[in-house]
Amino acid sequence: MAVRSSWLVVFFALGLYLTDATAFAQTDEEVEKARTMAIEFIRGKQSDGHWEYTGHDTGITALCTLALLENGAAIYDPIVERGYRYVKRNAADRKETYDLALSILLLARIGDRLDRPLIRTLGARLLAGQTKTGGWSYTCPDVESTILQDVKKIERKPGAGDNSNTQFAVLGLWVASRTGLPIEEAMRDVGTRFVESQLDDGGWAYAFPEKGKEKPSTPSAEAMTPAGLFCLTVARATKIRSQLKDKSSSSIRGEKETLLSDPTFAKGLARVGYFAKATVPGKARYSIWAVERIGVMLGIEKFEGDVDWFKLGADSLIKTQKPDGSWPSDNAGNILSDTCLAALFLRKANLGSDISRLLVGQPELAFSIANKPGTARFENLQEALKVAEAGDIIRIDGNGHYKFVHDVFNKDITIQAGFGYDPIFEYQIGDSPDGIRYRPEKDVQAQQMLTVSGGTVTLEGLRLQLDVPVGSAQIPWKGILVTGGNLRMLNCSLSEGNRRGPTLVSIKGEGTAVFRNCLLIGGKTCVEIEANGKQDITFDNSVLYSNNCITVSSNPKTKQPPDIDLHLYQSVVQGVEGFSFPNVTGNIRIESLFTGYKCDSLGSSMLVGPSEKKGREWKGAGNCYNVSNWIGAAGKKNSAITDPRSFNKFWGDTDKDNLKLPLGFTSLKKTGPTASFSHMNKPEDWDIQEKSELATLLKRPCIRPATVGPGEGFSRYREDFRYGEWKRGINTSGVLVEVSDSAKPPDLR
Repeated sequence: MAVRSSWLVVFFALGLYLTDATAFAQTDEEVEKARTMAIEFIRGKQSDGHWEYTGHDTGITALCTLALLENGAAIYDPIVERGYRYVKRNAADRKETYDLALSILLLARIGDRLDRPLIRTLGARLLAGQTKTGGWSYTCPDVESTILQDVKKIERKPGAGDNSNTQFAVLGLWVASRTGLPIEEAMRDVGTRFVESQLDDGGWAYAFPEKGKEKPSTPSAEAMTPAGLFCLTVARATKIRSQLKDKSSSSIRGEKETLLSDPTFAKGLARVGYFAKATVPGKARYSIWAVERIGVMLGIEKFEGDVDWFKLGADSLIKTQKPDGSWPSDNAGNILSDTCLAALFLRKANLGSDISRLLVGQPELAFSIANKPGTARFENLQEALKVAEAGDIIRIDGNGHYKFVHDVFNKDITIQAGFGYDPIFEYQIGDSPDGIRYRPEKDVQAQQMLTVSGGTVTLEGLRLQLDVPVGSAQIPWKGILVTGGNLRMLNCSLSEGNRRGPTLVSIKGEGTAVFRNCLLIGGKTCVEIEANGKQDITFDNSVLYSNNCITVSSNPKTKQPPDIDLHLYQSVVQGVEGFSFPNVTGNIRIESLFTGYKCDSLGSSMLVGPSEKKGREWKGAGNCYNVSNWIGAAGKKNSAITDPRSFNKFWGDTDKDNLKLPLGFTSLKKTGPTASFSHMNKPEDWDIQEKSELATLLKRPCIRPATVGPGEGFSRYREDFRYGEWKRGINTSGVLVEVSDSAKPPDLR
């Protein structure tokens, strides 16, 4: 088959290195330096909002933007924004296989629900472009998503296609199938293609062999062999997903082992190990990345024979990287694509993490100590807590429902949803240590779901539902009580559904609390803070929807005044009162960046006196105020504050570039006696309406719904570069950020 000259094909010109791999000694610091240099090179090459490669500007722009996102760039980074908007404008006009697939990857990674129709259109073109042999060539028919109404009527293209285009089409279709695109028949034929075309040595070639012809080993097999394994894996994952939809059981186990032991797959995997062992400086970046993709997706750190594919690949990249951060190639487009794939390799980006989850399957016992592999699994959280030590990670590989029965956490510990799971925890009245059932009206211990009394407690990807018993309105119910230590919540939801008026989170201890990508729904108060030493609370990309969103009170025993820092980054505050500090003196400092306020009053008891800001500070940028009343004291408003301009003036010109616009969310949410509190509230409810004025802003306030909440939101965020920094505790304490005149948001990692 003749090879057409295009940016990805030239880039895929693959050389086979059969010499022994040289010794490698790169450090983590050297890997990080190489990755950072690559990203800076990519950033510097954007021109007029996109990257250039003749005839494939959309594809290369999608790849470059994706590489930036996977390596930690924020969605609201101007370079990322411009790249995304360019792809969004131009993808509908593309019919090239590579461009279609890469555009789908980027649009899905951004996660804007408004892009779903475009993703389906691009996916439809890929489906229509599949050849009769189950593969793809360079172009696809220019069809619309209407063909998806009956995919059986799609006529397959003649010709064999090639395995390079095929693997990108397969990746694009898998990602597009998350929008409901029907890919089952296409993936069945992909599986047949690679089973029938395997070379005698276990590999796959670039071209699909003609019938009756011998299957020789070719130089292209070095990259096409992991591509073949990838396509077989996607075909298997598609079959598993279909089986799960057809069965009441959500548990199919052992599929990863079944796949690895399949003769075709095992032979191909051995060949990949042979190629990986021969990795030397100068090896084609596409080959290195192809090995990384299958290694990460299958969780294989070393191939047979103790071949450490990452260290070999990183050594090859580090030794050949140019001083400007790129890698040498024959033209500018290839340099860009090589650099992007090298950056993805060094990042260990897993573009098929949901495939990994499907292959592993759900275990019989959901709870495990994730940082101690091989140890026993447990039926419930309480059993796991009995054996967990400080620093352990309790992982939940199941959806529940599970129970919190007034559990007390007094040491460093993480409770985390397993990948692809959405565990629900409910409040339940438990038993005392003596085995006697608690009585919440007299037993304080039973008045909250869980208590944090020490250490740093991290909750990730959990759905906490606080439905307290009916007829118990006088009991001061709490979801989470913090009496000491630190609380960190990532992609969690904490909600009430029966309108009993609990406090969702009550913080009574000195320390920090961080809520990132969280939903706090219902109750009389989202977060109640009782003054106790230095307290630092951060809300990042989160929703606070309650009657009173944030309240502060003095300690009733010590009468200690507050010393509190509140940080709100790109969040939503919706309620009757945004801030409530009744009769509270002391220091409360608020930093608010790109946050939307939809409140009857921003803070009618926020000040010591209606015009007295002693002990109060407000600084920020890019906020939007959809409020009826602004701020005051004891319910008496400051009459001089009537709009964002006078609000900014009151604080001494420290609230830059603020707005007063209607916050038109996609779902109307009431406040007050008829508030729409529900466990069914979802992040998309607080997405900005497409036709609203806010939607047109480059840097708009309010949340990014794609990475908010448990389930899909957590799955997206844990694939993000910033998740690694979250785990290391970087930038999670709410440090005050100096706001420049340009109102550039901080790096909210």
